[in-house]
Amino acid sequence: MPSRKAEKIVRTLRDEILSGQRAPGEKLPTYDALIEQFRITRPTVARVLRALRKEGLIEVNGTRGIFVAASFPHHRRYLWVTSEQPGSLEWTSFLATILDLIERNETGIAGEVIPLVGVDGRANNPEYQQLCEAVEHSSVAGLFLMNSAAVYLLPALQTPGLPRVAIWAPLPHAGLLSLDFDALLERACARLLEKGRRVAVISPHAPNLARAQEYLCKQGLDEDRVWALHVAPVGCDRITELLFDRDDRPDAIFVTDDNLVKPLQGGLRVGSLQLASADRSRRGGRAHRVRRARGAVRGEGSHR
Repeated sequence: MPSRKAEKIVRTLRDEILSGQRAPGEKLPTYDALIEQFRITRPTVARVLRALRKEGLIEVNGTRGIFVAASFPHHRRYLWVTSEQPGSLEWTSFLATILDLIERNETGIAGEVIPLVGVDGRANNPEYQQLCEAVEHSSVAGLFLMNSAAVYLLPALQTPGLPRVAIWAPLPHAGLLSLDFDALLERACARLLEKGRRVAVISPHAPNLARAQEYLCKQGLDEDRVWALHVAPVGCDRITELLFDRDDRPDAIFVTDDNLVKPLQGGLRVGSLQLASADRSRRGGRAHRVRRARGAVRGEGSHR
């Protein structure tokens, strides 16, 4: 752990490097010059240089000396920040899908994305400390933020600084990245119509319900073949069970909200239906093929 004096010198040299005052590839002063400039001991110089090297800001070139790195790792490093944690009531399939893409390095972003999960603003929260250090030292290129009451109030994000983007809902000092929900609806409808001609649409949001129904009809499905059901998570399992207990049961399900997926699956199981496959396409959403335990009826359910 560097001393306070070493930390102060690290901060000074870091600022000089990141501001461009010391250009990439530029040779740093020798040990003796740094000792004289900062009036420190040789071990303190070693601690300073070790810290800067760990951050990827300097490089040792054999006996030629120590140089400012030609490129900095943080220019290709980002943080994805959420206050939610897997297994909590607030953890959604949307968050799980993003985390899965990050962990499999399939974000499509040119660089490294580091997930910070369960950031709650407490001083003893390791993820929050990592966020604070990144903001203080500008050690990442930017932040991807999932909106929540906790993230909205994080002290480290109350002032402008690192470039940041809020996903789905606005946050202070952050640009807003909105999801193209209409495009997702259109893709989901096209896939469902490949699999079935009787489609049940379930959603807790009336506007999304109406839009999904509109897209299905636009793509050629008769209006009487679309069953629009305004369903909340509580009771979704029972409605699903009743829906598939009919002789004219749907052969495809369109779920517009991931909070309905688990109760939907529970209703399918209770109704003597089994999941034959899941997570068919990680990028495009989740698809569930269902079949009756007895009988040949099959259906396809998809949510985006």
